[in-house]
Amino acid sequence: MHLGSLEDRRARNNEIKLVTAALYEAKVKDEEILRVLMKVCNADREEATNAFRNEKFMLYPCRALYQYLILEKGFEEHDADVLIHSKAKRALASNRELSKLSPAKLYDAINK
Repeated sequence: MHLGSLEDRRARNNEIKLVTAALYEAKVKDEEILRVLMKVCNADREEATNAFRNEKFMLYPCRALYQYLILEKGFEEHDADVLIHSKAKRALASNRELSKLSPAKLYDAINK
């Protein structure tokens, strides 16, 4: 029974993460994203807010940087992953303002 509930929790968290990412990338307004998460994913306000903040300040900037590294800078996938995990996540976690930068400017900022 415990294993089933763990799997259910992971599936639910993954659903919330995917819905949040899709709505954020579609440039849906912040409050609307929260409303949809609470209604469709049955998330409470705190859970919806946490998922939204994680998407806005960490996940989306990392995805955008990853695409930039591969498509614009010619990085190999592995090298892009290493940079994201070793530098970008730490930098974004310590400075939310970096999430507002374009991928090119974010790359420059974390490589100073």
